[in-house]
Amino acid sequence: MSTEIEGIAGIDRKPLPFHRAVWTLFLVQLSNWRWSWRGMVITGMVAPILTLAAMGVFAKESGGQSVQQVFVGSLTLALLFETQNKVAANFAFMKFNDAFAFYAALPVRPQAFIVATAAAFTLLALPALVCTTLFGVLILGLHVSLSPLAVPVLLAVVLPFVGYGAWLGSRANSPEEAGSLSLLSVLAMVSLGPVAVPAHLLPDFMVWIGWANPAFYASSLLRQVFFGPVGGTTAVYFGVLLGYLLLMWVLSSKRIAGFGGTAEP
Repeated sequence: MSTEIEGIAGIDRKPLPFHRAVWTLFLVQLSNWRWSWRGMVITGMVAPILTLAAMGVFAKESGGQSVQQVFVGSLTLALLFETQNKVAANFAFMKFNDAFAFYAALPVRPQAFIVATAAAFTLLALPALVCTTLFGVLILGLHVSLSPLAVPVLLAVVLPFVGYGAWLGSRANSPEEAGSLSLLSVLAMVSLGPVAVPAHLLPDFMVWIGWANPAFYASSLLRQVFFGPVGGTTAVYFGVLLGYLLLMWVLSSKRIAGFGGTAEP
């Protein structure tokens, strides 16, 4: 990795190919967490597993569909905590510690930096996702039938929230503000609409609000992937998250470039 970093830091000023830039920045992002990733992974498991345990007990009394809803809601919470929340804090930290000035000197595009960040935090989110899944299957007695579409659906769920976290962190006035706003948005997304709670247990206005909540589409896709059926709504919800991803991609890229961040030479 050191050779490639030297290459992009000034010894070799030729623009890096996109895939090499992504790989190098991916390693840089992972190295930033080399001392704290264990604590980060553990804390990322606590909230979704406790939510799953507490709500799952009551959901069992309402039937299997309610337990499934709590399960996918907890998975959504795990992914939001480990991607959106952590990326917002990461970008706010870089903004106020002049890290973007360093990346401005590198011959890479803003998109490469965002893709590398998404890959790094998706990797760090996998332990929380796997542990929450195993907890739900073993403790709640759920029977899953994992669809072959699991990987693309996981990417469709994670990437939009990574982009939102990058945008939110880059707009915050301080790292503390970024953390507070990101945590508030995570809790709001999980609460608004049938994300962790079945629709028939919510008032009508909450159900309608859910249609504007990207976390609703994320949890719905996860439910279809784990429990089926995969059909027309899968493609529709996938398209909604793709549109949200494109919006966050454009906004995040502009914010990074606006701070003199990773720009193409």
